Amino acid sequence: MKNLYEEEDYTEAKKLKSRLLTIYFIALAVAVCGCAVLFVFFMLLPYPSNDVIEGQKNLYLFGVTAISVVFVIFSFIYLGIPYKRAKKYFAMFEDIKTGQKQYSVCTFLQNDLSVSEVRDVEFHTMVVLEWSDKTQEYMRRNVLVDKEKQMPQLKNGDIIKIMTHANVLLSYGLNDEEEPFEEN
Repeated sequence: MKNLYEEEDYTEAKKLKSRLLTIYFIALAVAVCGCAVLFVFFMLLPYPSNDVIEGQKNLYLFGVTAISVVFVIFSFIYLGIPYKRAKKYFAMFEDIKTGQKQYSVCTFLQNDLSVSEVRDVEFHTMVVLEWSDKTQEYMRRNVLVDKEKQMPQLKNGDIIKIMTHANVLLSYGLNDEEEPFEEN
């Protein structure tokens, strides 16, 4: 069986999440320090008795406001897109590491390369036929394959063994013991 995920994938996802959070806190520290320096300069100004001092006061206040606004916009974009995606990808690895795995023998139909997003992680879809004991018939199943991983290179009608967690493909391999299912 071919495994899609290795232990290195988990550690890389953890490092990416930590690195993005560290970058954010460094940017936060720079913004706070910049605002603090401008505020100290503002407080050290003498009483506004002429236009030059009044202009400096307004310049310092504008600087603090500009830094704050730029950092708030940066925070929404940075925390809303790259950090959120890295966090959700790492959460998926945490679930895979501790969650229950499901083993199945099924018939491969096709790979669907359209992107679908499940719990903020992007996936491609592998379509298989799987026997349902409940309904006593073959059911179509869309197994999620991580967009960052290579899609399984299988032929239509191959009997495969798959291991999934929450419908996410973890490993797959050809089942040489059975004959391929013939579609009508």
